[in-house]
Amino acid sequence: MLGRKVLYGLAAVAVIAALAFSGYAVALAGGVPQQTPVTSSVSTPRGITVVGTGKASGQPDVAHVTVGIETQGSSLQTAVDENKTKMAALLDALKAQGLAEKDIRTSNYSVYTERVASPAVGAEKPLSTDQMIYHVTNQVDVTVRDVSKLGDVLDKAVAAGANNIYGVNFSVEDTAQLQADARAKAVADAKARAADLAKLNGVALGDVISVSEVLGGGPMPLMSSAAGLGGGGGTPVQPGELEMTISLQVTYAIK
Repeated sequence: MLGRKVLYGLAAVAVIAALAFSGYAVALAGGVPQQTPVTSSVSTPRGITVVGTGKASGQPDVAHVTVGIETQGSSLQTAVDENKTKMAALLDALKAQGLAEKDIRTSNYSVYTERVASPAVGAEKPLSTDQMIYHVTNQVDVTVRDVSKLGDVLDKAVAAGANNIYGVNFSVEDTAQLQADARAKAVADAKARAADLAKLNGVALGDVISVSEVLGGGPMPLMSSAAGLGGGGGTPVQPGELEMTISLQVTYAIK
């Protein structure tokens, strides 16, 4: 008889433990377990989350271009020597335009061989199939910190012997003001979107709960009819405009 009471007691303890583990508070009333659901006192605030976008545009003040010399010869040494002489003249011409040493950086130096194909049968001076032409290329990336001088810089480079020019692009050296303008517009856009959503849902907009910036909106060129560079009579260049885009994710509380 005593053994049965002990077994009943152990069974009751096991049931109480299981109920407690499953999220119920257990109270004993007259030896019978009473189940009371456990409720949390923590409530999630209601909110409206939107993404606001702001754009700001400005005139570029820095130009970037790659210029270089390509030479060729029947011997490698001939092509190398000629390239060296012409490249020295090109660098002197660039520096004469007021470009600093730090704004002229070698970006490519390459040598490749071209095998001359045999001429058609009956040609007056047939060439050996072993004849080779050697090409040597030396290029520098140039930063022009006054875009109004870019046309003249290109003209002087060509006059000095540059026969490789490509990759002209523009940038804004200090983007802080563009970022500030775009960010302010993004905040206003986010608030307007949130207010519209609150009105459509019949609620009142509260304070800002959180703000985070969506990365990836650097300066991008705009297709625009910008004014010409004017002045020096060099190669015509159109810098256009650059546009900065910033997006913000903002969460507002609901009153």
